Amino acid sequence: MTLLKLDNVCQRYPIGQKGWFGKPAQELKAVTKISLSLNEGETIAIVGESGCGKSTLGRMVALLEAPAEGTVELAGVKTAGLKGEALKALRRKLGLVFQDPYSALNPRMPVSELVGEPLDVYNVGDKASRKAKVIDALIAVGLSEDALDRYPHEFSGGQRQRICIARALVLEPSLIIADEPLSALDVSVQSQVLNLFAELQRERNLSFFFISHDMAVVDYLADTIVVMYLGQIVEQAPRDAFFANPAHPYSQALLAAVPEVGRGKRKRGLSLQGDVPSPIDPPSGCAFHPRCAKATDRCQSEAPKALMYGGDEKHIVACHFPSEVIDAKKFDCKEATV
Repeated sequence: MTLLKLDNVCQRYPIGQKGWFGKPAQELKAVTKISLSLNEGETIAIVGESGCGKSTLGRMVALLEAPAEGTVELAGVKTAGLKGEALKALRRKLGLVFQDPYSALNPRMPVSELVGEPLDVYNVGDKASRKAKVIDALIAVGLSEDALDRYPHEFSGGQRQRICIARALVLEPSLIIADEPLSALDVSVQSQVLNLFAELQRERNLSFFFISHDMAVVDYLADTIVVMYLGQIVEQAPRDAFFANPAHPYSQALLAAVPEVGRGKRKRGLSLQGDVPSPIDPPSGCAFHPRCAKATDRCQSEAPKALMYGGDEKHIVACHFPSEVIDAKKFDCKEATV
């Protein structure tokens, strides 16, 4: 069953002072015509460089922002125009996990209040039942009842993120939105939290909207990979198909940039040169053409359409010249030592 559906979602932000007729002088186009769906019990991973619109898309999925255009549908309910109790009731189906667990927790509140606050907001049960739900959530993420009266500064980074996950779980949501939830953690702790996510998904049939730049994490957790560039989807595919045969030059460059560690030897990875163009004044045609070695005059003047790749209706790529061969030497790349 489809839990989340986005249909031609766009988001724009006004820049500068308003001119004639109240129109802004400029607009920042953060997200442009994004369409995707997520089924119950599955994980979709949004990847791309900083500034590509991943977090903006996540805020719209979390119902923190309304899209400028398009529709967001959650659990069969279209969110456009929802206000008050109707919007609050729908938000109960969502749990949020942020990048920095320390910033996400009020340092003046004990764990019992931090994890139990969503229950207070939704007036769930009485005091005793709320405490029981908080304890259950803490145990589910690998913490004990002893944590109830302690404060965030008394925990390690990994433990603080577990507290954030417990808070996201306490209302028993259907969808967890995780925005770079591992980037502030040590590598050894990252694996523990990843295993926790996988275990929770199996036990509770959770769906995950996972925002990340770490391709190894995405490979482990995701069912579907969505690659964004300058606010647009350039490739979308099932995990196995994506890692076996990425079709868009940007996807290939992202994978080629992942460093590999050999047997006691250092290997070299590859990273794209140049920065993501400004979303205030995006390039004409294909947004990736200024950084793509395969670009032609057609790429500069005509935006590519999203088409099926290799006859696979689940593998979509927006490129005039998709390739089956990963050859980093063809891209405008520079070497980066590990």
